[in-house]
Formats: sequence, C-alpha cells, structure tokens
Amino acid sequence: MRRFAVAVLSLCLATSAFALDDPTYAALRAAKPDGRTIALTNFKFERDVFTFTLNGKLHLLTAVDGKTPGAVFIGQGSYQLDPATPAERMTLGLHSGKKDFTTLNDTFDSAIFLGTALPLAAEKASAPAQEAASPQATDRWNDYMKKQKKDLHTNLHVRVLQELVDGGEPFFFSWLDGKSQPASAIIVDPRGAEAVRLVNSDMGGEQSMLFVRHDTKGGIWYSSRYRSEVEKGAGPRVLPPADAHHYHIDSTIRGAELDATTTMTFTPNHDLRVLPIDITASLALASAEFAPAGDTPQWTAVAFIQEKDDPDAAVVFPAALKKGEKYLLRTKYSGKEVLDNAGDGNFTVTRRTNWYPNIGVFNDLATYELRFRTPEKFSIVSVGNETENRVEGADRIATWKATHPIRVAGFNYGKFKKMAETDKVNGTTFEVYTNTGTPDIIREINQFLRAANDAAMAGDEEASRYAGSEIRVDAASLAQSAMADGMNTVRTGNVFFGPLADSRVAITQQSQWFSGQSWPTLIYLPYLAFLNGTQRNTLGLNDARDFVNNVGTHEVAHQWWGHQVGTRSYHDEWISEGFSEFTSALVLQQTSGWAHYNAFWERARKSILEKPRGAQIANNEAGPISQGWRVGTWQNPGAYGVVIYSKGAYVLHMLRMAMWDNQKGDEAFIRMMKEFATTYAGKEATTADFQRVVEKHAPPVLRLTSDNKLDWFFSQWVYGMPIPKYDAKIEAKDIGGGKYKVSGAITQSGVPDNFAMPVPIYVHFDKTNFVRLGSTVVVGNTSKQVDFEIALPKKPVKFTVNQLHDILAR
Repeated sequence: MRRFAVAVLSLCLATSAFALDDPTYAALRAAKPDGRTIALTNFKFERDVFTFTLNGKLHLLTAVDGKTPGAVFIGQGSYQLDPATPAERMTLGLHSGKKDFTTLNDTFDSAIFLGTALPLAAEKASAPAQEAASPQATDRWNDYMKKQKKDLHTNLHVRVLQELVDGGEPFFFSWLDGKSQPASAIIVDPRGAEAVRLVNSDMGGEQSMLFVRHDTKGGIWYSSRYRSEVEKGAGPRVLPPADAHHYHIDSTIRGAELDATTTMTFTPNHDLRVLPIDITASLALASAEFAPAGDTPQWTAVAFIQEKDDPDAAVVFPAALKKGEKYLLRTKYSGKEVLDNAGDGNFTVTRRTNWYPNIGVFNDLATYELRFRTPEKFSIVSVGNETENRVEGADRIATWKATHPIRVAGFNYGKFKKMAETDKVNGTTFEVYTNTGTPDIIREINQFLRAANDAAMAGDEEASRYAGSEIRVDAASLAQSAMADGMNTVRTGNVFFGPLADSRVAITQQSQWFSGQSWPTLIYLPYLAFLNGTQRNTLGLNDARDFVNNVGTHEVAHQWWGHQVGTRSYHDEWISEGFSEFTSALVLQQTSGWAHYNAFWERARKSILEKPRGAQIANNEAGPISQGWRVGTWQNPGAYGVVIYSKGAYVLHMLRMAMWDNQKGDEAFIRMMKEFATTYAGKEATTADFQRVVEKHAPPVLRLTSDNKLDWFFSQWVYGMPIPKYDAKIEAKDIGGGKYKVSGAITQSGVPDNFAMPVPIYVHFDKTNFVRLGSTVVVGNTSKQVDFEIALPKKPVKFTVNQLHDILAR
C-alpha cells in the first residue's frame, strides 16, 4: 500500500450484545480471584528472554474444566528482558530512549497473568494454595478487564479458551504497570504472539513479544522467535489454526449498510475446537453454522464469540475438528461502518481486509465468489472477473469470481463512469472507474475557499493565504492519465518480471485523500491523485507531488509484489513495498529517460538521510529494512514509509546497477527478477529466498567472498544501517596512442571496518556522455588507490564514482 500520510485508526466497536452459548467460555469469562492464594518467595519464572522474580501472593482465578486459567499477583515483582538479537536490542533502545542499551528491567507491585503456565509452575515450586480472599486482588482483576475492553480492544479469553479445550504447549501472558516503563503486555506463545491479537499484523510466528500501551510511546517494543531458534538459525514454521480454500460471499448493500452471508471452506492445521476469525467490530455476527465439506452439507449451529468492547471473534465447535479434513463455516452478519458515504454517490470502503469473516489474508490464498445486491443505480468493481450483472426490480445483482487463489478480496462501490482499453502490446485490458459525483470533502473545501475569497476581497490578509480557485476535478482527463500509468507499469513489469496471471486490471477512484491500495486485479487510487498541480497548490499540498506522481505505478506494481509474490512476515515487507517503489522508478526511466530515473534516486537518497520535522532521529537511524513497519517508533513515526519503501527500492536499484553490463544491459538482472517472480508466484517469499536467487545470477563484481554468497551485501543493506560516504580524486594522463594512465584514490568513510562495496568508476567525455569503466572494491574506512592504463576513444573530461546513484551514499 502506498500512503502519503499514515494515520492511526481507532476501531469503531459494535454496540450490540451477543449471546455466548459455549459453557467453557462462559465460565472462563466469569472467572475471577476465587480466594486461593500461593505465597511466593524469590520465585523465579523464566519464559524465553523474560525472567520474572516474584515476592508476594498469587491470587488464582476460578478453575475452569479443572485448570487454573490465570492469576493476580500482588507484592514486589520484577522482570528482565534480555533481547535475542542485536536488531531487537537496538529497537528496544530506541523505544526506551536509552543509549548503550543491553537489557530492559522494571519493577511492579501487581500484575495479571493469563494462561496455565505460571500458576502450574507456582504450584509446583511453592506450598499448596491457601484460602485467603482479597478484595484488592478482585479490584485489580476488574481493573484489568476494563483495560482489556477499553484499551487493548482484544479478547484474551479466546486465547485462554484455545489452551483449555485444544491443549498444546501452554502460553504465557502478563499485564503490568511498571515503575519505570509504561503499562505493558508480555507474551510468550508457541502459536506465535500474534495469536493474542493485540496487533493486526502477521508477526511471522514470532513467539515472544513486549507490547506497550502508551499514547505516544506505545507499540511493539520487542518481538522475536525463541532465543533457542535464533541461536540455531532455524525453527519450525508456526502454522495458523486453519487454512481457507474458498470464500463464497453473498452481500446486500443498502446505503452504507452491509448485510451478508459468507461460506468458507477450510482445513484445520491441527485438531481444534476454537477457530478465531477476523471480522471488523463494525459487523455484528448473527449466526454461525458448520458442516463437513460435501455435495449436500449437513449444517449444525455452532457457538460464536464476539463481545461488545473486546470484539475479537471466534467460533467454538461442539467437538474437535480433525486436522487435514475439509469443513464449511457459514456466518451471517451485518453492520453500517464497512462503507463510508462520502456524498453524491461516492463511497469509501473503510474496513478493507476484514469486511468479511476470514482466517487470514495476504498469507492465506483462496478462491472467491462474491455476489453483491445493490440499488440499481450503483456499481460494484471487485477482484477477479465479473460473471453476472443484471437488474432485478430496483436492484442490481453482480457476481465476481477469482478462479485462481488470491490473497484477499476487495471491492469498490459507488456511481462510476467506466473507461476500458486493451493494450495491443500485451493483451492486458485496463478499466478505469471514476466517480460521477462530487464527494462532500470537495464541497466543503470549495465552501471554505469561497469564504476565504470573500474575506480576502474585504481586506482580510489572513484569509488571502487561503484564497484560490474552487476545486473542479476533470475525471475524464485524469482517467486517461491513470490508464497510461497502468499500461506503462504492466508493459515494464512484463519485460522485467514476466507476465501476470490475470489479463485484466481495474483502477478505481476512491474518496479517501491519501491512501492508495492494491487488490488482486483491483486498484484504489486516492482522491488526491486526481487533483492537478494547481489544485494541490491551492490546498497547500505541494509536498504530495512525488506521492501523486508515483502512487498509480506503485499500486499497479503490487500486482507482482504483494499479490503474485507474497511475503512471509513484516521482516520481508520490503519485497512488497520496496519492490513496488523500485518498479515506479523503472516505469519513470522507460517513459522519461535515465535523467529522470537518476533524479528519482537523488530524491530517495535525500529522503533516507533526512531527519523529518519533529523526529528525534533521522530516517536512516530508525532501524534496518528487516524491521519492517516496526522502524516507525515514537522517535521517528514516519520512518516506515522511507526505510521500507525508498531504501528498500534503493537496494534493488543497487543490485541492478551492479549487474549492469555495458553490452548486455539489464539482461542478467531481468533473468534474476523473472526467476524470483516465477519461483515464488503464489508463495510467501522471505529475504533469504530472494538472496538465494540473487546469488544464482550475481556477476563476479558482487562475489566478494570465497563461498560466493551475498551475506555481506544483505547484512549491510537489509539487516544493517550504515551508509557510506565517498570522496574521489582521479586524474588521467595521456601516454600516447589513445591510451591514458588513470591514477588517484577513492575514500570510503562512515562505515564499520568490515563494510565492503564495489565502487563504480565512470569516465566522462562531455557533459552528457559518460561510460562506466568498471569498479573497485573498497573495504572499511580507507582510501583505495586507483592505478591503471586504458585505451579511450577520445580525451576524457573527468572521472567520477557513483555517477548513477549506484550506491546509496551520503
């Protein structure tokens, strides 16, 4: 997704109460300190990188199905977090604001523990539980339940229920208010810390997490695989509870309200009774049924969970479903906030990935059949291909099918004007849908501008700052521009990455200002992309120029990077966003030439090295590419868009330039990219996967080690943060016969001693005519002498290094 501005959206919670008819879950929700206590003296409890020391009393929660699901601790406690990786140690240091960071320590006088792990350990290590009712413990528990609902917006009881009825290795959760750090949740979970659903992101199965709840400094301070797996360099892949194969979604839209039924075909990855599902809190579940998959399914009503204020949803089957067998789950639901009525026939889809109940998007491929019933005057544009569009009374019925597995389903809705054209070069059909009406935001802006103009005419100098022409969007001309961007991107992508599986791409206008997004075969372009430069100047949005110029090509590029080739976790997110940004630069080069391409990387270089207004650190200091979206900390909240997008793109550009051949051009680079795109089509690629493909195609200039691996390159640029500075002084002496003696030095600085880069040398014959001669490897902070003889066609004007931004440098 390409965003000009990143906003944190608060969940709009459902307002209806839901029946809870699973007895184990009902008992679990009712559990609270029951009077049983365990006295603890210097009790140590270790879970992966966390070590707790407790002196006080553990007040046990009411047992459910013979197991103690958690406890309240009151006394003197402390914990220590010893990070498993240097990257996590650095990230913790940034979050905590501490330099020379090694371990994180804190003390507390009370804590909540969920899961059976700690109560079991305390019972084994201490005297038997005693009866000692404590109003303080009950108050502490009630206070936590309020926080779970109002602050965390997650239902931890679903995860505890999984442990109680599905078994498996116990998980550990703690909520505590530390003395020196903000309120925090500590999770160690064999199913992956994301199983507690504190964050709406795939964490790649990382089992240990420190999540901080704070208005400014909040977020994931620590997340990693088990230390033992990090040290071994390997561990089993943490699988989700189930995999979906097919979704059949039957929706009715009235105004901005959605009423729908989804039937999902799925297979459990292990025997289970509890299946968490992702559905926005704006949609209220009405019923759930399941059946073994078959031609004539026999439906059985099933319990479901969806609380009012901690709305994580789940279904609870009456008996365990068998691993590897296929089942159907049918859910009915409705709500008013999936769509936002932007006015005059314009709508915005606000719940983009969980407008239908699912068990995973982006990393869980499935086929889709989507049927929409809407008022006749409105249209649906969706993923896949439209197989039905008919009018029935006052309604329009449209059906869309994705015949091959895709990662997520999306749609756009409103009154649209359609433009379509098939590219004669590659046969891809492009459709552009623009809104026929004017959204409320434009009306409000024009009302403001009219008022400012009137005030300015009356002599108000302050108002004159905002006076300007009213906004009028020429959708037809801008549709042509969007069409051209789409065609140019697919033509470029076909050459460099190979063809897409689908031969149709729909580009749609959406009334959100700053956020574009790509779905399989469907693109959202933000309203800002349909304003011209004069209009953006009127609104004071000149800084959005680069965003507007690139957002269309970037989003179309996601058809390869993000949809055709997925990513395993947030550590690999640059393969989606950075590769798409790089594709935008390629399109710019193909349409406007090398000078514009080179200028693109100069802008990217400046952005990477910039310290934005209000940030505590520069973008390049926020973390390595491998930290994904977590580089955006309170020290620099906007670093994600620069490090993952711009720096991620720059890494691909550096590989391209290193692989460039003066005679064969991009031949090796194209072979490499096509192999990667083909090999990982329909799969989730990791950075290590990409590295292995690069190593197969790397030219000698990149093979700096005897094992011919590129660990050195990826360690420096993807997993590391150093950025070198280069100074060069190179001169040529005419030695006759068309030959020249070239001598001088290239100095590399600002890097670790083992930092190595092949630095390209260019010879210039005039202001525009230059050629790359070759490269020389410079290691560490040193000056590398240059001394060679070469025959040249004419007298050189000068020699330079890094002329085409071959290396990201200061």
